[in-house]
Amino acid sequence: MAHHHHDHNGGRGGHGHDHPHNGVDPADFFDERARDWDTPEKVASTHAIAEAIIAAVPLDASWDALEIGCGTGLLSLELGPRLRHVLLTDVSAGMLEVARERAAADPARYAVERRDLSAAPLARPVDLIFASMVLHHVADLDVLLTSLRASLRPGGWIALADLDADPQNTYHADDFAGHHGIDRDDLQAQLRGLGFVDVAARTATTITKAKDGEDFDHDVFLISGRLPG
Repeated sequence: MAHHHHDHNGGRGGHGHDHPHNGVDPADFFDERARDWDTPEKVASTHAIAEAIIAAVPLDASWDALEIGCGTGLLSLELGPRLRHVLLTDVSAGMLEVARERAAADPARYAVERRDLSAAPLARPVDLIFASMVLHHVADLDVLLTSLRASLRPGGWIALADLDADPQNTYHADDFAGHHGIDRDDLQAQLRGLGFVDVAARTATTITKAKDGEDFDHDVFLISGRLPG
């Protein structure tokens, strides 16, 4: 018999929505949830993504890094001790408030800014750009990826973790306005088209999430690559 795990409180946390839907500004949506965002599941999946980045990218203690869509800062704080400096960026003021509190533990290593990399690349390029579960919220991925490429030094690395393609939309609410996951083959091709080399994909972790009273497993990929030196 199939295990459907009926769950009568409307999903995790009782409200059933942990993604913005049509007509809701994603920044406002995440602002409201920032204080309660880091569930044990999110902490565990972030740790698995950090481990995948450590395995895929030759991190160096001399590197400066950028995280886009940093949320509450969990991933940057995990990778930061292996790097020289990390700039944490997001569009949600509420998330950044939590990230700032965490970053205050090591102000020489971490800086936190409200910034949308789709609007403009960094003025001073970095050695590494990473992101977790951000791309499926971004309307125009070409614009963002082009900006990220312009924000990397020659020889710089990119590491992007996101939800695999979810054509049945079992991860998000029915009215979710973003992408239903990201096709990992398409994303690798996009990065190669932008001039990245050594582009590779691996499965970083699997997230189990309930929708309509049924549990679904979702793979999260990590795609890494570098610019030629």
